[in-house]
Amino acid sequence: MKVPPLFSLYYQARKTAMKKLIQPVLIAFLLCLLILPVVSKGKPKNIMLLFDLKDYNKEIDNTVDHFFNKVISSDDQLIVMTPAGKMFSYSSKTISASRQKVSSEIKDALKKHTSVTSSDYQNIYNQMMSIVNDIRDGSGLEDTKNLIAAYENNRKELKMTRRINEAMLLQFSEVFKRSRQVTGDTDNQIYLFFQEEIRPIPDKNTMNNIRENPQLSFDAARVFFEERTEEDFDVDKIAEEFKSAGVTFNFVYIIPKDLPTQRYQLVDNSGDFYSAMSIIAGKTGGKVVTTTQPQEIFKD
Repeated sequence: MKVPPLFSLYYQARKTAMKKLIQPVLIAFLLCLLILPVVSKGKPKNIMLLFDLKDYNKEIDNTVDHFFNKVISSDDQLIVMTPAGKMFSYSSKTISASRQKVSSEIKDALKKHTSVTSSDYQNIYNQMMSIVNDIRDGSGLEDTKNLIAAYENNRKELKMTRRINEAMLLQFSEVFKRSRQVTGDTDNQIYLFFQEEIRPIPDKNTMNNIRENPQLSFDAARVFFEERTEEDFDVDKIAEEFKSAGVTFNFVYIIPKDLPTQRYQLVDNSGDFYSAMSIIAGKTGGKVVTTTQPQEIFKD
């Protein structure tokens, strides 16, 4: 029985690279984007949209359209981070002059970058599905133990595909904090759009058979069902930094529409991330929305 290959070192390297994404040079760049238009035109709203997506679909299109049609005004400034970590910035002048062009540019970038970055997530998901199929189809005791161990490693790798980390959020708070020192009291809004991580697990009949084997039942229950409780975010620190920078943090947890399953079950793998981001949003006076239609975050 061949266990799917493990890519822990690769994904750890990717995660480290993402942590290094927001460097002092980029902070200075973002700071200029927020300050320069304000100096000349007053105090517009500063809006930052962050996207961590696994699947680009029509609902993302609808959300961007709704944002430009109903939310952002011609006096606001906008910064967008795509799933690939690329920053796009738009002054109030640019938004006012070419709103539809900006909207189309953002949608095209999100679609392109999601198709590239989602391959990591999809590869790990496919490995997990292969493990689930092998367990269901019947494997020897030792093979099943190895498959369960490989699945546990896949869970860790799945988590490493996340684009948002504590260092990044703290750097963003620093950008807004410095901007506020120059421009005075401004309305700063961050919206994080995060698509739920889902993973396959064996169907109920297969799980019942595993539970009957005392050599497998404990590890299987832990690996397939146990919620991960590692603290990746100091939520109190992040919330305090956001508040001192005048930032309201809003979180959109995008769940997939019902997916047909017969020979396996689908469960949430990102409950820990949801919990951390929801706490930060609550502490900064922001909104939390769990939905299949992310534009709901902009509705009263």
